[in-house]
Amino acid sequence: MLSLFNKYKEQSFYDKALIVGRNMVNRFPGNLEYLAAYLDLLLMLVRNLPKLEERKGFLEQAVTTLAFFEENADLNEELIATILEYHSTIDNLSAELDSLEARAYADYEAAVVSENQKAIALLMEVKQTLSNVKTKKVFDEILQELKRVDGSIQHDYLTEDQTAVYEQLNRDCSEIMSKKMREFEYKDNVSYNESAVKAYAEAFRQFRADEGKYKEQSALFSLVSRTLFAYDASRLFNETLVYYNHVYSYVFSKLDDDGKLALTRFSVECERK
Repeated sequence: MLSLFNKYKEQSFYDKALIVGRNMVNRFPGNLEYLAAYLDLLLMLVRNLPKLEERKGFLEQAVTTLAFFEENADLNEELIATILEYHSTIDNLSAELDSLEARAYADYEAAVVSENQKAIALLMEVKQTLSNVKTKKVFDEILQELKRVDGSIQHDYLTEDQTAVYEQLNRDCSEIMSKKMREFEYKDNVSYNESAVKAYAEAFRQFRADEGKYKEQSALFSLVSRTLFAYDASRLFNETLVYYNHVYSYVFSKLDDDGKLALTRFSVECERK
């Protein structure tokens, strides 16, 4: 069995060698030669593998294997001395891996802090761009960029100073977004009201030009559905509503009773933009 183990080890077939090593140590728990061969392979892998997680895994296997031997071997002074040597070697390797892990974590943390700083600087630039935006389309594009940059920040690694800057940026951006949304809403409503006033003026002009024509309900509906009743009153400014009421009152006053009823019904049934 040891010869098979050594064959695989010499050929660098470490997966196979480990299988044989575990088997011979488990089947012959008091055999020091088997223990030494298997432990030396495990410790060699701990010293030489490139990945820290793999090295830690093989070190744990070494600790478990040595503990199993201690519990099952027929101990004597020579074995105890050998066991203590392995303990010392394992402890030294464990300390080395702990140091490497701490250094790797520190390097990772420093890299994340640096990337977070870049993201915060970019957020500052995006905030400035957001302040100067003029159109809703560009505003929406910038919000997507803001969301992307914010999502790249690893908040658990923000320093105290970075956290303070980030929170202030959040407050500033929220204020800017609210202000811009009000601006765009107002501009949109201005445009909406301008269209409504033009439509009401057109209704007034066409109705006055041929009042007799609109005694026919189909003609009246065709006119008012695309002009007088095409806009949502909740979005209209007071000045627009005043003009609307003027046009509506004029048209209403010129209709007979059936026409008045039809106009009232149309005002309810027509779809608004």
